Amino acid sequence: MVLSGLNQHRWSLGLERTARALDILQHPERSYRQVLVAGTNGKGSTCVYLERILTRAGLRVGTTLSPHVCRFTERFRIGGVEAEAAELADMRLELEPELSGLGLTYFEWCVILAVVLFQRKHVDVGIFEVGLGGRYDASNVLDPCISLITSISEDHTDYLGNTVAAIAAEKACIARPGAHLLTSAEGEALGVIREHALRVGAVLHEVGAHDGLPEAPSGPHQTLNASLALAAARLLGVTLTEAEMLHALRTAFLPGRIEGMGGRVIMDVAHNAASMLVLVEHLKARGFKGAGVAGILSDKDYRAMVSALAQVCSCIFVAPVHSPRSWGTDEMSRVQGSGAVTICGSVTQAFQDALQTGRDVVVTGSFYTVGEVRESLICRGWFSWA
Repeated sequence: MVLSGLNQHRWSLGLERTARALDILQHPERSYRQVLVAGTNGKGSTCVYLERILTRAGLRVGTTLSPHVCRFTERFRIGGVEAEAAELADMRLELEPELSGLGLTYFEWCVILAVVLFQRKHVDVGIFEVGLGGRYDASNVLDPCISLITSISEDHTDYLGNTVAAIAAEKACIARPGAHLLTSAEGEALGVIREHALRVGAVLHEVGAHDGLPEAPSGPHQTLNASLALAAARLLGVTLTEAEMLHALRTAFLPGRIEGMGGRVIMDVAHNAASMLVLVEHLKARGFKGAGVAGILSDKDYRAMVSALAQVCSCIFVAPVHSPRSWGTDEMSRVQGSGAVTICGSVTQAFQDALQTGRDVVVTGSFYTVGEVRESLICRGWFSWA
């Protein structure tokens, strides 16, 4: 593994270690323009839409996403193609002697590896998805020419604050004086972002759905995400014909975002109450009535998430996920009043039980949940369910 020996679940927010690492490496990030993308939901989709638009325009684009669904290499893309694990592992071994004394965390190493990879691949633009918040996320050491903020809702309240306003204030800190700041946030969050942009002297652009889009993409909130990406591309000097734009949007793909499989299965990484509501509205619109598979982290509003899912699922199979933050038997027991809820020993078992109902199946609740099912269906070639 590229980052073997590092705990993926250890958070140590702050910029000092990553900033020092970039100093030691003589700032490889300065060889290309950088774009930061923060928000609660839709960050990954926005990154990939922007990646496809810029690539279609002939630019060489590096993109780093967080978290991954199945493979660590999903986090690092050049022109939409995943980096090779061996190349990333060799890079870490090469950089380790210079950076060993800094105590870099798993997430800080991800930023450093992306920064250096993008330099070595001679990208024109590097797109960085902010992992957590904004103010103290390792990616905020960069100097973006454009910063994007997607929709904002309550999530990671133990780190970012327990109100939308507090969370928006953290995410707004990716703005830079004199640089463009684009957002699709609304309501109270938008007000906080406006105030911050004015205070630091960022050039704010408020982006709405369908702003310049030739066609609305399918999927919840994807119109807003695509509009945000298109606006950013234009500020980067990119112009495409309508046909080129449609091609870019239609070929954008991110695992686990309204991803269909075999005509019966839908997978989506909705991992908080707000994203689950959006998923449920999308499922209602397409007439989905089936079985649900849910694995959720204990620090999420799991009651609200399962209750929302019950609106479109006649039965729900819940299970723990492979994370120390996973909900346990006590938490799962608390959602049994939300409908026909069955507790299973694993996500794989829950998925098998859902398939046995003969209904269509939606798999959701966290990246871990979708990752486990996706690993079985695609990466391991398990197609006996079809």
